[in-house]
Amino acid sequence: MANRYTYDDFQKAMQSSGLGGQFSDADLKLAQQNPDAGMSILKYKQDYKNAATDEARALANLGAEGIRSSYGGYTGGQRGENFYLDPLSPKDFQSSAAPTYKNNYADTISGLLDKQLGYGSYSYGEAQPEYNNRYDATIQDLLDQIVNRKDFSYDPENDQLYSQYRKQYTREGQRATQDALGAAAAASGGIPSSYAVNAAAQAGDYYASQMTDKIPELYQLAYNKYMNDYNMKLSDLGAVQGAEQSDYDKFLNEMQQYNTNRAFDYQAWMDEYNRINNDLQTASGLEQLDYTKYLNDLNQYNTDRSFNYGQLLDEVNNQTARRSEAMNKALTAAELGDNSFLNDLGINTDNNPTDYERRYQLAQLAAQYGDYSGLRELGINPDAAALNRFNTTAAGKSSSGGSRSGGNMKLSQAKEYAKQGVFTDEVLSVLRSNGYSDEYLKAAYGYEPEATGYQMSADDITKLKGMFPDGVIDEATWNSYVNYGVSEATLKANGFTKDGGTSGGGNISGVTDYDSAIAYMKAAGVDGSVRSGLMTKSEWSRRKASLQQYGTGGTEVKNYNSYADYIKDYCEYAASK
Repeated sequence: MANRYTYDDFQKAMQSSGLGGQFSDADLKLAQQNPDAGMSILKYKQDYKNAATDEARALANLGAEGIRSSYGGYTGGQRGENFYLDPLSPKDFQSSAAPTYKNNYADTISGLLDKQLGYGSYSYGEAQPEYNNRYDATIQDLLDQIVNRKDFSYDPENDQLYSQYRKQYTREGQRATQDALGAAAAASGGIPSSYAVNAAAQAGDYYASQMTDKIPELYQLAYNKYMNDYNMKLSDLGAVQGAEQSDYDKFLNEMQQYNTNRAFDYQAWMDEYNRINNDLQTASGLEQLDYTKYLNDLNQYNTDRSFNYGQLLDEVNNQTARRSEAMNKALTAAELGDNSFLNDLGINTDNNPTDYERRYQLAQLAAQYGDYSGLRELGINPDAAALNRFNTTAAGKSSSGGSRSGGNMKLSQAKEYAKQGVFTDEVLSVLRSNGYSDEYLKAAYGYEPEATGYQMSADDITKLKGMFPDGVIDEATWNSYVNYGVSEATLKANGFTKDGGTSGGGNISGVTDYDSAIAYMKAAGVDGSVRSGLMTKSEWSRRKASLQQYGTGGTEVKNYNSYADYIKDYCEYAASK
């Protein structure tokens, strides 16, 4: 999203506000990179300047710190003039966008597949040649004449040629007979004689025998004619069959060309189909190569991301270890009175109760020898009455830290209540009688005169109602709350009444501080290893501060709003063991 403001807008607004001198180099650099963030910090600085209370100033600083941390990865401290780089955490991990796969061949493959699926079956448009035998009837007729031809036989009487020869030879025989008779008659003087008759008969017989001799010749002629006729029929059949064969050969040639053309057309059809299929396989292969490359890129991306994330975690762990080491050193130094290391870590120790207590104890010690400057630096006016109380307290304190005399509550108990924020009249009386002014109590324990007594939170009320749904609390539990600092009026105002009964097994009575908690668990027979887990108020406070500053310390610290809550819950846990 584009910025609403430009860097020029920010510079003009900063100059007109008169707050330019309060911007650190880090803030100015962030404003240059993100003018909107710079304008937000300027607004919070104006709120800080115009704030009438410490709470309002703290809220303004908190808002500016949120902008710095969110957009610049750093904080500026309580006044925004320092530079503390935000520690790395896993949430800071960023990686480039993962490779995405785009099928560049999807349309090509889809189109080729549609062509292949819709290619259809093969069909040839040309009509197939058909054979029509024009000579079939003639061939069948000739074949019938040849196959069914009568056997050869010869009868001279039925032979026209023989009849002609017979007429001729009969005529010639008659002529020869007449000639023989005439010649013989002439020789005999015209008188018929047997010789003439015999000569005439011989001449006639000669021509008769000549005619008979012609029969074999005529038989052969007739047989030859029979065979010639047979051969003619065979020749005719062969001619007709030759013509038919010529037609059939022409049909075969046409059929062969038809088959050749059809085979060529089918091959062309198959070639086109195979081309489409080959193109489809080629496109699919190229797409698979692209997809394999994408998988390789994705695998490398995941490998690089895991490696980079591992590097970040190593750095986070390294920074965490360094911060933990620095914090432990700073806390150790603070326990010895040196808060400079905590300040270097961005922790403000100006209102550190432990430091105030140390300074107060030193001021008290100096006051015993007549040096009241330390008390005055703490805002305590050492009037005569107060000096008397200081001297009396210093002289009468026991080694256990209790008060010199009188009363049911020791000073150590009253201070423990004060650490827990419990300021009953008895607690205030013991503390004041031992020289603790209201100013000191406010600085060291957060005491506010109008907020005396322990005020029950919503969680306290819910928890108590869970234990006593009808609102009737047994006497022991009632007294434990009163001893803890909750007034009976507060209990009654929240709908609870006392019935005087005994407490249940899970309720804790009489447990108000670390010492009483240990005593309670010892009396209950709780194992020492369980008791050893109970933190002192200073340890709990230190871990609570560590938790708030660096996000460590454990759930047993962060789940309680006060040390008293922690004591009560831990005792219930110990009782359950």
